[in-house]
Amino acid sequence: MNDNHIMVFVGEFGSGKTELATNYALQLKAAGADTAIVDIDLVKPYFRTRENQELLEKHGVRLIAPDPRLAHADLPVLPHNLVAVFAQTTTKVIMDVGGGESAIVLGQLKRSFDQYGYQALLVVNTRRPFTGDVQGIITTLERIEQVSRLRISGLISNTNVGSETTVEHIYQGLTIVEEAASRLSLPVTWVVVPEWIKLPMKVNPPLFILKPYTHYPWMV
Repeated sequence: MNDNHIMVFVGEFGSGKTELATNYALQLKAAGADTAIVDIDLVKPYFRTRENQELLEKHGVRLIAPDPRLAHADLPVLPHNLVAVFAQTTTKVIMDVGGGESAIVLGQLKRSFDQYGYQALLVVNTRRPFTGDVQGIITTLERIEQVSRLRISGLISNTNVGSETTVEHIYQGLTIVEEAASRLSLPVTWVVVPEWIKLPMKVNPPLFILKPYTHYPWMV
């Protein structure tokens, strides 16, 4: 990762970016960094960072989210204290941003992003609609860049089918993501691997070992 203190995870529904953002924030905090996580994934009724609020706050990670009275509303509302958090340059700021209106809202923050610097990464799950092939990934990236006014600097290969994820899923997804990255002249920043999977051979991008924290209604 680079030295920018603002990290933006963008991706469509089902990409796994919220789980990744939660894991990354907790790892940064465990390493001793002052850490805040920003939830502006506005798409309801999907699962967002604020559902992990108790977990994050228990471990000392600050959650920056819209007013609780608007927490489950489909409104392009930004947290009122977000710019102030950006100005705290010793704080690692992790942003969980969905597609659609969530990405559009980022355009309101362009001046702050330009002032304080950022790194934006596209989280890709090739087992989900819109990013199942190379062209879909490219189209998704171009659309998010256009509406958010951000420049995405890398791809994260996060192909998974939840608890049923296999080694084959990870390798098949990585092949597609690497081809898309090559055509976009971007790096594959991480390959995300659930903690219960041991890869039998090495891959070129660094591994990000993911611990599942989010519990969905259909999980026992």
